[in-house]
Amino acid sequence: MVIIATVFASCSSEGPKEVKVGKSEKVVASFANGTPQIVRELKEVDGKLEAIYEKEYYDDGNLLKEGKISENQRHGEWKAYYRNGNLWNIGGFDHGVRADSISGYYPNGNIKYKGFYKEGQKSGTWEFFDENGKFTEKKIYMQPDEKREEQLTLPE
Repeated sequence: MVIIATVFASCSSEGPKEVKVGKSEKVVASFANGTPQIVRELKEVDGKLEAIYEKEYYDDGNLLKEGKISENQRHGEWKAYYRNGNLWNIGGFDHGVRADSISGYYPNGNIKYKGFYKEGQKSGTWEFFDENGKFTEKKIYMQPDEKREEQLTLPE
């Protein structure tokens, strides 16, 4: 049986937003108005509780970001949202460091950029788009230890 506690966030024109905190979750930070800011899902591992997932909220109760954690660090896929609930970006972390692919979006839902991180640094080909989703630019990011043999020329 799961027990759900309900916390009401600050009022808006649409009324208060509910933040539900389940039995296996813990509020680790709150706003001055009492609304949960950070909630972590806990799981028993080797006889002790460990955080495995984290959600961070705006002060009005809307979800800001969420993702997996391991050893109290972001690890795996994370998503961030605009206040209206639309996806802002989605990307990966490796023990607290940006890693793997990332995609960013405009508030209207269209793609803004997509690229890749390696050891916390932009790496490889990144593509950028305007608010209508039209491709605008491509950039190539090199790591300090990488060498490049050819020059890339893009058509205008």
